Amino acid sequence: MKRDFLQHAGRVVGDFDLRGSLVRLEPFHRGHIHDTFVSIWKEAEGETRYLHQRINDHVFQDVPALMHNIERVTRHVAARSGASGFVTLRFVPTRLGKSFLVDESGPWRTYHFIENTQSFDLCDSEDRAYDAARAFGDFQARLMDLDPCELRETIPDFFSSPHRMEQLEDALESDPKGRAAIAAEEVRFALDRKPMVSVIEGRIRAGAFPSRVVHGDTKLNNVLFDEATGKAMCIVDLDTCMPAYSLYDFGDLVRFTAATSSEDEQDLSQVGTNLELYRALVAGYLDTAGSFLTPTEVELMPFAARLVTFTIGLRFLTDYVAGDVYFKTERESHNLDRARVQLAMVRGMEEREREMAVSRVRRG
Repeated sequence: MKRDFLQHAGRVVGDFDLRGSLVRLEPFHRGHIHDTFVSIWKEAEGETRYLHQRINDHVFQDVPALMHNIERVTRHVAARSGASGFVTLRFVPTRLGKSFLVDESGPWRTYHFIENTQSFDLCDSEDRAYDAARAFGDFQARLMDLDPCELRETIPDFFSSPHRMEQLEDALESDPKGRAAIAAEEVRFALDRKPMVSVIEGRIRAGAFPSRVVHGDTKLNNVLFDEATGKAMCIVDLDTCMPAYSLYDFGDLVRFTAATSSEDEQDLSQVGTNLELYRALVAGYLDTAGSFLTPTEVELMPFAARLVTFTIGLRFLTDYVAGDVYFKTERESHNLDRARVQLAMVRGMEEREREMAVSRVRRG
C-alpha cells in the first residue's frame, strides 16, 4: 500500500454495526484502487468475517454517488436473483444506519464476507471462462429493467475511449516526468489507432443500440466461485456500475480472462489472446446476454474486445506518462509494462481478426 491504513481500520471498524468481539484485523491484498482489510469477530455461534475498504476518494471523488449506485444495483439484482444460487454483495451499515462513514483517514465501507468462495487471477479452463462470461451476462440481464438514469456518473467519461485518447494527448503535452520519450514506441502505436476510439460511441449516437447499466470492471477475479461446485456464485467490485455500452463488459472480460500472460508481463513474447478461452467467453456471454443484445452488438463483440483492451492500454500509458497518479505501482515502469501488454494484445487481435469473428466462433 502507498499508505498504511491498518491503524485507521482498527479504529473505524467499531463504528459499523458488527456483532461480537474483534479477534483479528489484517490487510487483504486485492485490486489496484482501494485499501482493503478483513476482520474476524467472535460470537457465541462462532466466528464471522467482514471486509472493510478505505475508499480511494482521489479516484472516486463523489463517494455518496458511488455508494448510491452500489446500493441501487445490489438491491435490484438481489430482488431478481430468486433461487438461481447467485448471491449479492451486502453492506454492513454503520451504527448510525448509513452505508459508509468518513474518518480523518477518509471514507470507509464494510461488506459481509462471502464465505466458501474463491477467485482466480488466471483462467484455468474453458469451463471457467464460460461460467464467468455467463455470470456477467446474467448480471447485466438482471439490470436490464433498471433505468440507467437512476445511477450517477461517478467518474465522468470513464467508459469513453475518445476521452481516454484525449487524456493521453494531455499527458504527452505536459509530460511532467519526461517519460514520453521512453514510451515513444507505445505512444506512436496508440496515436496511429486514434480513429478506432470513436466507433462504438458513433454507433450509439446513430441509435444502433442503447446505453445500459454495466458492471464496468469484468475481470475474472471479480467473480467469486463456489469452492464446492466450482460454479460462479457472486459478482463483486461494483464501483464502476454506471450507464455505458453492454459490450464494454464483454470486451474487458476477454481482455483479462483470455490473456495468455499476466497484466504486467515483461516478456512480450508471452502476451496474446487464447482463442479457446475467447470462444468459451463468447458462448457463455451470449447464453445469458444474447436475449437483449442487438444483431449489431453481436457483430461488434470481437471489435469491442480489441477496443476495450486498447482503451485500458491508453489508461496505463497515460498514467505512466503522467507520473503514476491513478493505479498503484510496484516499480517505476510498472504502468508502462502494463500498457505494453495491452497494446501487444491489440496487435495480436488485429492479426487474428477473422478468427475472432463471432460468426466463425459460433459455427465452430
